Amino acid sequence: MNNLIRKSLVARLVSTSLVFALLGVACMGAASYLTGRAFLRQAAFARLDSASRQKETDLALWVEERLRDLQFVGASTASQFSTGHGLDQRAAQRLLAHFRDYMAAQPDVREILVLAPTGGRVLLSTELSNIGGYRARYNFYTQGRQEPTVQSVYLSPESLRPILTVSMPVKDESGQLLAVLAVHLGLERIDQIIRSRAGLGETGETYLVDSSNVLVASGRKGLLGMGRQAHTEGIQRALAGGSGQGLYLNDAGVPVVGVYRWLGSYQMALLAEMSQAEAFASARQLALVTVLVGLAMAACLGLGVFVFSRRVARPILAVTRAAMAVAGGDLSVRAQVMTGDELGNLAKAFNVMTGDLADLYSRLEMEGRERGAILQSSFDGIALADKNGTLIYDNPGMQRLFGYSVREVPSLAVLADRIFATEEDRQSFVVNLMSDMTQEDPPERVFPFLHRDGGQCWCRMKVSRMPGGHVVINAQDVSALKVSEERVRHMALHDSLTGLPNRQLFVDRLKQALRRARRNNIGVGLLFVDLDHFKSLNDTYGHAHGDRVLMETTLRLKACVRESDTVARLGGDEFVIVLPDLAGAKDAEAVAEKVLAALFDPKVADGKMFLGASVGLACYPEHGQDQDSLLGRADAAMYAAKRAGGNAFRMAGTLPAAGVISTV
Repeated sequence: MNNLIRKSLVARLVSTSLVFALLGVACMGAASYLTGRAFLRQAAFARLDSASRQKETDLALWVEERLRDLQFVGASTASQFSTGHGLDQRAAQRLLAHFRDYMAAQPDVREILVLAPTGGRVLLSTELSNIGGYRARYNFYTQGRQEPTVQSVYLSPESLRPILTVSMPVKDESGQLLAVLAVHLGLERIDQIIRSRAGLGETGETYLVDSSNVLVASGRKGLLGMGRQAHTEGIQRALAGGSGQGLYLNDAGVPVVGVYRWLGSYQMALLAEMSQAEAFASARQLALVTVLVGLAMAACLGLGVFVFSRRVARPILAVTRAAMAVAGGDLSVRAQVMTGDELGNLAKAFNVMTGDLADLYSRLEMEGRERGAILQSSFDGIALADKNGTLIYDNPGMQRLFGYSVREVPSLAVLADRIFATEEDRQSFVVNLMSDMTQEDPPERVFPFLHRDGGQCWCRMKVSRMPGGHVVINAQDVSALKVSEERVRHMALHDSLTGLPNRQLFVDRLKQALRRARRNNIGVGLLFVDLDHFKSLNDTYGHAHGDRVLMETTLRLKACVRESDTVARLGGDEFVIVLPDLAGAKDAEAVAEKVLAALFDPKVADGKMFLGASVGLACYPEHGQDQDSLLGRADAAMYAAKRAGGNAFRMAGTLPAAGVISTV
């Protein structure tokens, strides 16, 4: 059936029309049911509300009647009390006989008690065993001393049966309280009122619940039991002091329509309920009739659609056959125009579209070949990756740049493992690229890597997002550019002849040494070195010989210092040495002596190379706090050594005679 619907236009039209018809029928049925249900719900609420009001009225009339009887009995009771002597034995016998006659006439009376005006002692009772007991804490006693009152239904501690008590004060003509008269009433009359089913239908019922959720009376047989509690939504709302109506589950778990009322005078909740099944039965019948009529109409509609769709399907099938041929690759096929209406226009439009599609396919095929050739011929590396970093395509330029193809490195993580030596570099590469894939305009990144052949290269890479979540990675080999940049940077900071740091780099190294010395509270030494007799050697033997002297001087100065020290050429035959991290000036003096010994070697080249040097020495913090003061003091000390004859060093700030530490 499913295959028939998928392959047949007629079947789809018929099935679609039937589906919509059935949906309409379902909606009509639901609407009729909901409308009827709403109307019936209000009618049920009205019936239940009327029944509950009638029962409340009957209950009130019964209680009023008992109160009137109580007043009559109270008048008889007051007449039996003698002034100042209370109730004597003979009066008590007469009164007890009167009480029993009254109970015989009123079967719902369980017990009649006469209680003392103070203390609550039972003076007289129709239950002789209760005489002498005390009821001082009972509500019917405390309230009955003031006025006629009704105590709500409660479980009698003596009989363990639910009762309702009415009480009133017994007073003499002067208004003095003589006693409290109380009558315990059984609940049979209340049960009769509650069990009445007038206006409640087949499943309707009413019941009373006291403030402790205990059932007092019920219209359902077998429901009322001693101390049985009931908890429903209606009961909880009524016990909270509210009156209203609603749909909820009764205590037996049956969905009901309920009306609840709070009887404040009796501290009880009165509920009238009817099962929803009975209340909404007419709505279900109406909905069923509506659905049956709608199904008959849907069947007629399906038959009509079947006949009409067969006529419509023929020209559509002709276009379908032509479209299938085009889908198979035959762009020369054309659809047969069978009618002059919209379907015929559809066939004509299809034929025009097929011709345009053939032209477009030819152009796209040519553009695809051209763009493929561009990708294959590009010197730059181009790769395609998904959002998870999986490599989908790479061109020969990308393979040439890193030395690996997509088959060898299927993801960016694997590529990072191949081209980086440390785990930190690998993680940084992958994290940066994955972050770039989420940005609209990611930055351009330049990084060094290891080529497959083992050589170190530099790459410039940028990521571009594509629709669908893929990204294009563009990479260029910038190794030659990096080498040129390093060469230019080296030339800018180093002497071209000796390769030593020039003045600019020397100043930076001295600043760093002084900054570290201030932070760590250590010393810095600065040696200013000037070659003796260099000008005469340069003039006599030429500039080439002078350059050889300077280069050899560089080698010998480097041999005198540590790797952390800096030897720089300021120009001509002037050199400076930065000695960081010194414990004291003595360490700098030792280096100065080594320099003098290394640069005085007249036996080399028959005295044409090293004829000594003049060295000026200044130390931080003794001779200056900044680079300018240290350099100036060291320069002045050097000139002092040169004026003294050369081949010696002077300490900044010392006397001229005392400054000669070593002379060769």
